[in-house]
Amino acid sequence: MPDKPISDREKRGALQAVCESELFGHLERLQGFLAYVVEEELAGRGDTTRGKTIAQDVYGRSPDDGSDPENVVRVDARRLRQMLDHYYESVGAEDPVRLFMDVGGYRPRFERVVPQTGAPPSGKLLTIGLPVLTFAVGTAIGIAVSSTNIQSGLPPVATGPDRSKVLERQTIREKSPASLQAVNLAEQARMMIFPIFDAPRQQLVAEVFKRVIELDPDYFGGYAGAAQTTATLAIVTPPGEIRQSYLSEASRMAGEAIRREPSDPWAQSASAWAKFANREFDEALRLSGRAAELAPEDGDILDIHGSISLFSGEFEQAAEASQLAIGKGAGSQRSANRNIFAASSYHLGNYAESLKAFQEAADFGDPISAPSFAYQAAGLQALGRESEAKEKLAELQRAWPEADVEGMLSGIFRDPGHVEALMHRLREIGRPPE
Repeated sequence: MPDKPISDREKRGALQAVCESELFGHLERLQGFLAYVVEEELAGRGDTTRGKTIAQDVYGRSPDDGSDPENVVRVDARRLRQMLDHYYESVGAEDPVRLFMDVGGYRPRFERVVPQTGAPPSGKLLTIGLPVLTFAVGTAIGIAVSSTNIQSGLPPVATGPDRSKVLERQTIREKSPASLQAVNLAEQARMMIFPIFDAPRQQLVAEVFKRVIELDPDYFGGYAGAAQTTATLAIVTPPGEIRQSYLSEASRMAGEAIRREPSDPWAQSASAWAKFANREFDEALRLSGRAAELAPEDGDILDIHGSISLFSGEFEQAAEASQLAIGKGAGSQRSANRNIFAASSYHLGNYAESLKAFQEAADFGDPISAPSFAYQAAGLQALGRESEAKEKLAELQRAWPEADVEGMLSGIFRDPGHVEALMHRLREIGRPPE
């Protein structure tokens, strides 16, 4: 039996459900964007919707302003697609009609969802995005366990450091369930900050930290996380008005975190990262070094200190911090320490050790990025392993065909000479023998 056609009323209902959700409640610009393309579709003009018309009709911008208004539309479209995915993987999972905007255009697409009963049909896996699953399940379990222990009067089963963590959560739970949810959500979001060169990832995590602040405006962690992700967005954004707004927001969020918990290592580390994004290298090193001393067992703090040391040209300090961080923290696919150690080893001339560390990072599931492949190709070239270097460089170009590695690194290193030395080796790989 064919699917029942989706009526205009149902389509508007899908739009309303998205815009009135907690996830989209504070995203007025994305709401306006989405409402516009849906109404254009319902009016029969969906196939003619262009970035230029959205820039003019939604944002009131035109090419006569001396800027590129369609670039703002492209950025918001990418963010909107991510947020829609996040919505349907979490709070909108039960919506009967879903609304999408596929890559390559701005025309909305609607899809009716058939409720699943029992196991998924064979050959078709029911999937949920890993970050959203981590947030939703981790937060729900944390609240459920804490509430059960408090209400039942049973002592926590954990002992030692784990018992302290449970007791801490019980104390927060007694303040309010929303406060506990904020803390749990912040800890889950903190696990997604790396890799730093993934801008869409940073935008998603920034939205999560906004939600943390909404849940508990007094909790410093929401501001610390917002400072880190916003500073990272500034780092990966070209110079201009948007980058400057990120820098200002990062500084403001860092100040709010410090105001609430001035001696907390995470607040200190977030402030250091905001300073680093603004290229205040010496102050960033001072603050991140202090945070590392305050929390020598915190892998996240050590990752930030290692990153700041690496990009400030303090390679030995970066290697030391990253070695201390290895094995600490919550697990794979979040830690930067092996990559930091590998990159700092490269700059120290320890090419074989650098390649080994990059391989271990891949084996452990640590974040990967275009720069990490660039370092590996350059390391192989430095060791005279030309064919492997060419293969690694080709792999980089296949995986990230539009990646501007030189631009990425030039915008973050204190000394452009370190970037030029790396790029020289990469250019040597593609140069025919004389």
